[in-house]
Amino acid sequence: MIDRKIPVLSVAAITLAVLLLTIGSGVAALAQVVASATGSGHFRVSGDLRTFTFNANTDNSGVTTGQTQGNNRNAGVKWHGRLTCLNVVGNVATMSGVVTDITPGLGDPFLVGNFIQFQVIDMGEGNNAPPDLISLTLFFPTGSADPGCTVPQITATIPILDGNVTVH
Repeated sequence: MIDRKIPVLSVAAITLAVLLLTIGSGVAALAQVVASATGSGHFRVSGDLRTFTFNANTDNSGVTTGQTQGNNRNAGVKWHGRLTCLNVVGNVATMSGVVTDITPGLGDPFLVGNFIQFQVIDMGEGNNAPPDLISLTLFFPTGSADPGCTVPQITATIPILDGNVTVH
């Protein structure tokens, strides 16, 4: 007597896997990136070197996801944040979010949970393009309202050294 349960289960498992892959790819097709900004590099403030990196994407449902990180060597502070807002106007991107880690914690407004906002300008690519620009990152005190990113509180004016920003 031949046991036919194994082939039937295998066909059912394959059918379920194909169905899940089809549904998963359909969901992925619905969430399309409509705005993005990425970058990393260095800049100087009063001669002191600072390092940054960030990425942010907004999908067609208006949801922004991303991360940002900075290192202020003069102050000895490293921080990380989750980006929740991205506003792209031409080659200018303004981003905001929440501090998720800061070392050392210097006290208010440099605390986990506080809001941040910064801006970058993509000045183009190639050797003849001027340097991209970045702003300082603003840290908002405890109890402040989320600044969002549609109304910039700061403007990108600092040239980026050894880095690049891309805004779409």
